[in-house]
Amino acid sequence: GWLLGIGVLHTGIAYVLMNSAFPRLTTPVIGVITFIYPVVAIIVDWAIYGHPLGPAQAAGMALIALATLGVRLGWRFPRRRVSTV
Repeated sequence: GWLLGIGVLHTGIAYVLMNSAFPRLTTPVIGVITFIYPVVAIIVDWAIYGHPLGPAQAAGMALIALATLGVRLGWRFPRRRVSTV
């Protein structure tokens, strides 16, 4: 019971705060915020509960960190022209 309550309360507050901030943020920043949440969960799981970090989790966290850095530094991909037929 109490674990469910904490989970619902925590998740509810997190989503209310995130969704209320979305109208004021750019799309890349929203993407970063959305993907940082699972990274924090994995780090907490490892640090507090001692669960080992697997290669897939480490690679995913590295990719999210790289994407976060890219958004922070303003990296842009070149746009491709779309042919109209």
